[in-house]
Amino acid sequence: ERALRDEGIAAGLAPAAVDAMIAAFKGVTLSTLRAAERVPYPHGDAMPSRPPTLVGVEARVAEVAARLWGDDIGEGEGESIEGASEAEGGAAGGAGGAGTHTMARHGVSTGRVAVTQAVAGMGGVGKTTVAVVYVLTHGGLYRRGVLWVDASSVDRAIAAYRRIAVVELGWEVEESESDGDVVRRLFAYLREAAAPQRWLLVLDNADDPAALEAAGLIPPDDACRNGHLLLTSRAGDDVLASALHVAAPLRLSTLPLRQAATVLLRVATGEAAAEVDEGVMAEREGATHAADDDDDDDE
Repeated sequence: ERALRDEGIAAGLAPAAVDAMIAAFKGVTLSTLRAAERVPYPHGDAMPSRPPTLVGVEARVAEVAARLWGDDIGEGEGESIEGASEAEGGAAGGAGGAGTHTMARHGVSTGRVAVTQAVAGMGGVGKTTVAVVYVLTHGGLYRRGVLWVDASSVDRAIAAYRRIAVVELGWEVEESESDGDVVRRLFAYLREAAAPQRWLLVLDNADDPAALEAAGLIPPDDACRNGHLLLTSRAGDDVLASALHVAAPLRLSTLPLRQAATVLLRVATGEAAAEVDEGVMAEREGATHAADDDDDDDE
C-alpha cells in the first residue's frame, strides 16, 4: 500500500485519487486479476517524466481534454475530469520553457473515427510536457490503453511499437514477423476496440509525419474507431495538414514575462511552488514598457 501511495503521489495524482486507487486494489481478487485483459500503458522510461517545475500546464491539459473529448469527456467511464482556470495563463512547460499549444480537430468524437490533435511549436516550449501531463491525469479514461511512441524517427517509432507489443501487451512476437507485421497487429488491436473502451496513441516528436505515414506507422482510418491520436511536432501547418489532415493548427508562443520568470525561479531554487515577488515584477514590467515607449518615440 505504501508503494502504491508513493507511486500515485509521484505521478501527480490527487490524494483522493490515490485513496480510490488503493481501495480498488484491495477489492481485487486473484480470479479477477487472472481474467483481466492486459492493456498497454507506458512504464519506466517509455514516457518522459513530469517536470517538477510547471507553469500553466493544467489549463493547457484541460483544453487538450476538451478538444479530444468534446461533450463526451468522461462519459461512460465513471471518472471526472478536473478542469483548470484559464486565468493561469498562456502556456505549459518544464525547465526547457513553456508555451501555448496547437490542436486541430480531425474527425468527430462519436467513436466512429479517431480524433486527432497536434501540440505544435519549436523545440523546448513544452509540447511533450503537455502530452505527459495529459496521460498522467486522463489516462484512466482510455480502457483500451495508452500507447506512447517516440516518433522522432521511423526506427525509434518501430522500436516503440515493438516494445508495446512485447513488454506492455505481453505478446509473443516470432522472429519471422517483420516490423510491419507487428505494427499491423497493433493497429488490428486498436480496430477491435468497442465503446466505451477508447484508446490513446501519442506520437511524441513527430517532426516528420510524412515519413511516418509513408512507413505505415500512422493508424489507417479503419483502425481508428473509438480512438484518440495526440501528436507533438515541430512540423509546419502545411505539413501537418497534408500528412495527417490536421486542419489549421495554432502555433506555440513564448511565455509572458511573469510566467517565464516563475519557471526560471523554480528551476534555480528547486522549489516547485516558488513564486516571483510581485513588486519586483511590477518594477521590471514598468521598465520594459518605458523602454518600448522610448523606442516608439525614437522612431
